[in-house]
Amino acid sequence: MFIDFHTHTFFSDGKASPKEMFETAKKKGIFISITDHDTSKGIKEVNELPVIPGQEVTTQFGHVVILCNFPPSPPSDIKGLVDYAKENSCVVFPSHPFDIFRAGIGDHVFDYKFDAIETFNSKANRVANGKAKEAALKLDLPGLADSDSHVPSAIGSAYNAIELSEFNVDDILDSVRKKKSKPVEVGLSGKAKLDIVVWHIQRKLKK
Repeated sequence: MFIDFHTHTFFSDGKASPKEMFETAKKKGIFISITDHDTSKGIKEVNELPVIPGQEVTTQFGHVVILCNFPPSPPSDIKGLVDYAKENSCVVFPSHPFDIFRAGIGDHVFDYKFDAIETFNSKANRVANGKAKEAALKLDLPGLADSDSHVPSAIGSAYNAIELSEFNVDDILDSVRKKKSKPVEVGLSGKAKLDIVVWHIQRKLKK
């Protein structure tokens, strides 16, 4: 089973709808988590589909992803976010932690008890991803590879392989905690890179 734990829809700063993102991923044989910035509205549109509920939370130090078996409504303070995750059997991990251009939390990865670290983000540079891998090794935490897709064509640029035969959110999250997920680093295609640039320009023009 292949899973991308970090994607965005038009409920935050993504281009496509939750269903479009799901259908694109399905064609590529990938399950996704919808992790819009600070909202679970997108998840509620695809409740009937096999999608992992989540959010990319804007904390006081940067972005942290939470994944649950329900649409989460977490606090934005990192300590409160981590506590919320533990209390609700969710998984919490810093996204692109050392990417200074994408609000990574940096060395704060060492200050809190996360369940994993995003060690490969398809949009982050090699140095940032390398530092994330080093942090995961130091902390003995599982590393995750995610697309951080804001456009459908970026799905498939990174994902995680988990040995499960059926989609079950609790089993998937448990596999992450137990280091039974394997990050698969692919990289962005030329089309995805172009689509990302075009979408960035379109968003700028809308403001």
